[in-house]
Amino acid sequence: MNIAIIGAGFSGCLLYNKLIKENHKITIFEKSRGTGGRLSTKYINGKFCDHGTPYFEAKNQIFIDFCNKLVKQKILKKYKTVYIPTNGINKVCSSLIDKKDLKTKVKITTCKYENEKWTLIDIQNNVYKDFDILLITIPAVQILELNINLNEKIKQELSSIKYDSIFTLILHKQKNLPLHKGLKNINLFKKIIDNSKKYNYDNFSSFVLHTNEYFSTKNNEKTKEKLEEKVIKKLKKLHIEIDKDFIILPHLWKYAFAKNHLKKDFIFDKKQFLGICGDYFYSKNIEASFLSSTKLAGNI
Repeated sequence: MNIAIIGAGFSGCLLYNKLIKENHKITIFEKSRGTGGRLSTKYINGKFCDHGTPYFEAKNQIFIDFCNKLVKQKILKKYKTVYIPTNGINKVCSSLIDKKDLKTKVKITTCKYENEKWTLIDIQNNVYKDFDILLITIPAVQILELNINLNEKIKQELSSIKYDSIFTLILHKQKNLPLHKGLKNINLFKKIIDNSKKYNYDNFSSFVLHTNEYFSTKNNEKTKEKLEEKVIKKLKKLHIEIDKDFIILPHLWKYAFAKNHLKKDFIFDKKQFLGICGDYFYSKNIEASFLSSTKLAGNI
C-alpha cells in the first residue's frame, strides 16, 4: 500500500519503522527542517543541544526493550530507569527512517479522500496523490486546523484534548560560562538542562531553561521574542542577570504536553483509511506515544 504520514516526530518515525518492514511505500511529511518534533536537537558549532525533551523514562516492558535496542546501537545510554541520548535526542527519530522517504519543510494544509484515495496539498499548493492510507501524528489541535473531512465523533474526541505550552531559552557560548546560581532557585523554570555537561563538552556552554507550564501557557499567544523579553524583565526584578556573553535562542513549544488523554490506543476510521496516534492516547508522555504508534501499526 501507498501510505502518507503527517509528522516526523517520534510517533510518525516509529509508525514508518514498523510499516516499512511490511514493504509498504511510505512518505513522511514534516513542516520543519527534520525529524524529532519535541525530541529536538539543535546543532550549534558542531555540538548537540537538546532543546525539547532532554531524556525520558521507560516503565512498560515493550518500551524498555525498544530503548535497550537503542542503547545497543549507542543512540541512547541508560542510567537507572532514565534513557539519555549519546549524540542528540533527535537521533531516536532519525534512526528509525530512511531519509529518502522524508519530505521536510512541507506543511500539509488539506487532505481529501476521494475514490478510495487520499490527496494531500501543502501550504505552497503542491499536490501529493494516490495514498491508500493517511496516518496523522501531529497534536490534536493541529489536526483540527487541517482542511479535512473528519466524522463528528473524531472531531469531538480531538477537541477534548487540551495542551500546556513550554517556552525555552537556549543559552550557548563557545567557552565555559557558568549560569547565575539564582536561576535554579526560582519557580519560573520547570527545569534547567546543562547540555555541555551531558555531552562532556570542553570550552562550550549550552543550557536550556524550560519555563513552567503556567507561565508558558498563559503567554503562548506572544511571539518567542516577546516571551524572551518578558522572562529577562522578570529575572531583572529578582536581581538575576544572564551573562551578556551568552547567545540566547528562544523557542515556544505551543503544544508541548497534553493535559488529558483519550481512553483508547489510537483512532482508525475504516471508511476513510485514516489513522491518528500520539501521546494523548491512554497517557500523556513519550511512552504513551510509543504504545499508541505501535498498536496503530499493528492494526494496519
